[in-house]
Amino acid sequence: MPDQERTPEARTTSQFTMSVTLFGDIKPSPDLHRRPQRSLKAHTDGEDYFTDITLHDGRNNGGMRVEYTVTAASPQGASRAGAVYLSQLCDLLTTVTRTPVWFYMPHEDASDERIRVHRRTATVERILTTPEWFWITGNLVDLRQSKPRFLAAASWYRKGLIGGDVLDDFCCFWRVIERIAYSYADKSDWSDEDKRRSAVRKCVSQLRDDLFPSDAPPVLADDTVGDIIKLRNDISHGNIPILLDEIDLANAYLPQLEDAAFTVLKVLRQRWLDDEFAA
Repeated sequence: MPDQERTPEARTTSQFTMSVTLFGDIKPSPDLHRRPQRSLKAHTDGEDYFTDITLHDGRNNGGMRVEYTVTAASPQGASRAGAVYLSQLCDLLTTVTRTPVWFYMPHEDASDERIRVHRRTATVERILTTPEWFWITGNLVDLRQSKPRFLAAASWYRKGLIGGDVLDDFCCFWRVIERIAYSYADKSDWSDEDKRRSAVRKCVSQLRDDLFPSDAPPVLADDTVGDIIKLRNDISHGNIPILLDEIDLANAYLPQLEDAAFTVLKVLRQRWLDDEFAA
């Protein structure tokens, strides 16, 4: 029988510094990359597992460069944990700026991406401001601890923006709305029939009516939501053959779904996290 894994408190840990290039049509403002101190503290049982995040202007490398410290038991563990934490950081960067951000951990893949970026003839870059960056790093720990559903939804939103498959992107953007709605809705007065037969539609309806008492995204109308749920189930569960009609239908929904997903996350940032950028 294998030895029982030691508890985190019993592990011998060390700090590791990681440096990763972020890619995307985004760059830090001049005021931001001249600031000497940018850090985030993530306390778990008295230890900082992800800290001292510094953002550099990486225009000479085809992106932004992030340096940060990870506490782990081994270099391999630091690499695994560092990739997860960095991914969450990119999720918030994407959610706040509405600009897809991605990274590659293997050095060779990052080098290939820099070459590809340098071959582009023109770019239009979103400027990441100093207040936005401080808000992102300042809220990441709290979101991980107290609002994991929001952070998970932000991850689905980024996956939809960086994806290249119409069906996957459709499901990702809908997943943002569905997961937020399901955890957000008040189900205390629901009948057993409601819980069995119309849970998702009812949750989305509650979310829509509460967040958008007027001027709700049209794609969140009850009839449209019903059609989207059916298409999503057909795609995800293999209920039907995926032919051109289904692909075209999913593609037609994409702009509205992306806008609704972004808007839901924006309003929740404003409500839960006092985010001036969500106004």
